[in-house]
Amino acid sequence: MKNSLYVVFFACSLLFSGCMAASPWRQMPDHEASAWQGIGLNPLEASEFRRNGFTPYDAKPWVQYGFRSAHMVIEWHQARFTPLEASKWKGKGFTLNEAVEYRSKGLTVK
Repeated sequence: MKNSLYVVFFACSLLFSGCMAASPWRQMPDHEASAWQGIGLNPLEASEFRRNGFTPYDAKPWVQYGFRSAHMVIEWHQARFTPLEASKWKGKGFTLNEAVEYRSKGLTVK
């Protein structure tokens, strides 16, 4: 009986250590994981972009301008801002709603 418990404990230890050692990028093909890593995103950020239909190519300009949330990118993009424009407004402390309002009045941010 005692030996059986050791075997079960050893098997469970191997199982759990194998699960903990798995790559957080395992949800996607290696080439795609490399592309996401190449633009500086972590697995959670990359997964969020993927779930929202982005490729690393789509996300790259937004990430380069400081946007690491797919939801934020979607909002600014739907409001017809480019990554550069959005980063300028956001960098000056404007919310998306404020940026939309001021831009509709002909204002821009330098």
